[in-house]
Amino acid sequence: PGRGRERGVRSDKTRREGAEINKSLLALKECIRAVDHGKSHRPFRQSVLTQVLKDSFVGANSRTCMIACVSPASGSAEHTLNTLRYADRVKDSNNGGAA
Repeated sequence: PGRGRERGVRSDKTRREGAEINKSLLALKECIRAVDHGKSHRPFRQSVLTQVLKDSFVGANSRTCMIACVSPASGSAEHTLNTLRYADRVKDSNNGGAA
């Protein structure tokens, strides 16, 4: 009886962590979009991730590097594809394209 409950707690924790990661990535995308469109307001305070990376977006001499962790396993295909799509959007944004 205890194991099912532990699994449920772990699953709930994993789900919350995933939601926080998605929130951070969305905030990062919004910051990148604001920089790309030359907006003076950049929503850095939306997540801890964007607050940490704030200096990367400020100043004409800043550079951004996207490192994508992907897996060759077939069970990870959807996550890998989503990661590559996200990295491609960031690359396009940094090269003057639309994010």
